[in-house]
Amino acid sequence: MFYRIGGQAQNDRSLSAVLDAVAAVSEAEDRILARDAERFAQSRTARAAQAAAYFQSNANEWNKLRQLHLPASDIEARIVKLAGDRPVDTFVDLGTGTGRMLEVFADHYRSGVGYDLSHEMLAIARANLERAGINHAQARHGDLFSLAMDGASADVVCVHHVLHYLAEPGAAVDEAARLLKPGGCLIISDFAPHDLEFLRDEHAHRRLGFSDDEVRDWCAASGLQLEQIETLSPASGEKKKLTVKIWLCRAPADVRRLRARSAA
Repeated sequence: MFYRIGGQAQNDRSLSAVLDAVAAVSEAEDRILARDAERFAQSRTARAAQAAAYFQSNANEWNKLRQLHLPASDIEARIVKLAGDRPVDTFVDLGTGTGRMLEVFADHYRSGVGYDLSHEMLAIARANLERAGINHAQARHGDLFSLAMDGASADVVCVHHVLHYLAEPGAAVDEAARLLKPGGCLIISDFAPHDLEFLRDEHAHRRLGFSDDEVRDWCAASGLQLEQIETLSPASGEKKKLTVKIWLCRAPADVRRLRARSAA
């Protein structure tokens, strides 16, 4: 189970005493608490290994999983429409997987790069790009929480069906925000909250969808503005289908003013 303090409550000073108490308990030299901390670390490591093994064993099955929601072509067309048809210099795809978003946006950017931790997925992405004749995009190995890429260097950052695999999706949004140029946009596509528990056990999903409020809080914490929300629901009667959400987020025109305000 995952818990968090609500966005508005985080700024409530009356919570400081409660948080201080929690910190004090956590730091206490208690054998049971120490064992809990060890098990927590083991659990996180095990789940990370499970996700890595999943990607390695299911790389070639990636596209089949998309049958759980509306046709990929419908979702991709809506994403492109939401992003606009204005050509951009640099397009970045975080958790690029098969490199599909690099293909979808190929006519809209001058230079594209997709990052992924899985060497197996990168091999597939590179093969797909080569087969599609896309020479102005690369697939690189990288941790989307900490990329070897200069800040304020991307016009568009895309995070397509990736956040539900992450332990800390908000941290990924923050890294995406770091990459954006002034006025650049972040496109997030993922699932709305759902109850398909088998995705957690069989497909390494860490989160069963996200609400608009969660994404709005991540944007606010990263200095972004949530501009637009699209909801792509399955046809009535398709109970096992997932609702896909697309969130368009925008970096302010003055990044320096943003960073100064965030630091304050």
